[in-house]
Formats: sequence, C-alpha cells, structure tokens
Amino acid sequence: MNVDLVIFDKDGTLIDIHYYWGGMVKLRAEMLSERYIKPGQQKKVTQELMFNMGIDLNTNKIKPTGPIGIKPREYIIDTAHQTIKRYFDTITLEQVSLVFKEIDIYSQAHLEELVKPLIGVEELLIKLKQKKIAIAIATTDLTSRAKLAMSSIGLIHYFDNIAGSDLVDRVKPSPDLVDYLCEKTSIDQSKTLVVGDSIVDMRMAESAKVNFIGVKTGLYTPEFLECSQIVVDNLVGMEELIS
Repeated sequence: MNVDLVIFDKDGTLIDIHYYWGGMVKLRAEMLSERYIKPGQQKKVTQELMFNMGIDLNTNKIKPTGPIGIKPREYIIDTAHQTIKRYFDTITLEQVSLVFKEIDIYSQAHLEELVKPLIGVEELLIKLKQKKIAIAIATTDLTSRAKLAMSSIGLIHYFDNIAGSDLVDRVKPSPDLVDYLCEKTSIDQSKTLVVGDSIVDMRMAESAKVNFIGVKTGLYTPEFLECSQIVVDNLVGMEELIS
C-alpha cells in the first residue's frame, strides 16, 4: 500500500472511545439533571439521558449505533433536549447547549481523567514519522477539543494536521474531512489512507476514494467487519501494511 498520508479517526482508533465519551456523557447528564430536575427524579433522568445519548448502562460502553461518537454534536444536543423536555417542558435547546459548553470548559481542565490512548498508538506514530509519512486526524469532535485531547496524552507533536467537524460543511460519512486534509497536506487521495473503527469512517473513505483499514478497538459492527476489506484487532504492527 503506497501511502504518503495516514488520516486517523480519533475516538475508538487513537483513544479509548468508551472511557472518553462515557465520561463526557455522564458529566453532561448529571449537570442537566442537577440544574433542571427535581431531586427525586435526578437519578432516573440522568440514566435516561445517558442511555439516549448512547451509553449502554449495563456495560458502561457506547452503543454501537451511538449516537455519541458517531453523530455530530448538534444531534447529541438535540437528543438531550428532547429527553429532558419530557420532565421539564420549558427547557430550551439553548439551555441544553449551554450545559454542553460548560462541560467542555470543565473537561478541558480535566482531560487527563477522560483521555486514555489505545494500545500501539504511539509506537505506530513513531514508525510513520520515521517513514516520513504525514499524519492527520479527522474527527466528528471539535478541532480544539481534539487538539487538547492529543496534548493531554503527549501525542500532538506527531500530527501534521487535526481537523474536526467545525472546519467542514458536512461531517462523516461525507468526504469533506478527507478532502480538507488532503488539500492542507498537498497529498493526493491516491496516496492517502484512512484508519478508523466505525462504519462512518469506512464510508467516508469510500466517498473520498481513499484506502481504508478498519480497527476493532471502538464501535465496530457486523456491517463494518463485513464491508471493510482490511480489519485488524488494534494498531500494533500496522506499519507493516503501510509503505
């Protein structure tokens, strides 16, 4: 595989998606409940919010169908709004959005408690750098948060570019993020590889007409395994597939 640019998904590919988004969803749900729900109902509403935003309450992991980790931020905010409105019908979308922003600010100061790199990540990044291959991130998260996440685990210096949903018109599975990063690095799609853990990553690669390697470290589904031509358990040893 002749590659000059590797574009990684962030959540579930580079960092533990269940650990990160599980923590973020819990923080958002707890603040919404504490602020807008009567004490006797807060636990119930917190759990309902977490479930509807995409957390399996039995395993404390993200549901394969999301929406957290898959759908854009606006979709998650609307989901939380529709959920809590059943218990506090005057709450506005803007109020829910404000809570999300407050948790963003809080989490920025506590990212070390939320971000955990997956096995083999830094070793692969080092080997790609040694091969003089450009490295980027394409994520549905905000660009600023993706950069902070990588900084918190000491990996940001490996990346030539990091692009979040705020930099493009259309999020995954559209090709916009790949197109943006190829343009920024001046590298053709024919020499670009996307590495991701979900069906939307695979579809993004397809729509951008670039190569794709799937990893089973995040939100993979049976459809993802069936449709991905190359799937690996994790990033350990992946450099052998990339020349």
